[in-house]
Amino acid sequence: MVSLVDGVLLAALVGTTACVLPLYLKLKRLDRAQAEYGRAVAASGHALASAGEAVRSFTGEGREVLEALSAKIEEAKATLEALEAGRRAAVRAESGR
Repeated sequence: MVSLVDGVLLAALVGTTACVLPLYLKLKRLDRAQAEYGRAVAASGHALASAGEAVRSFTGEGREVLEALSAKIEEAKATLEALEAGRRAAVRAESGR
């Protein structure tokens, strides 16, 4: 009788071990996947922070370029006006002869 009970308990233990071992392996894989996911999320956070910094830098530099370009456009307009005034004066001088 004791042998029969021991045999049944041994079979139950082997069956339980057979069911628990694959579950344990799946949990290990899940743990590794979660760690990899955590690293990917952290890397994404760093990449987004870098992108935000780049956008802020680009905005500041863009503003500087825009201001410089605006000044050059104003200089070009003044030069064109001076040239146009010189052309008109030359035309008047020729027609006054």
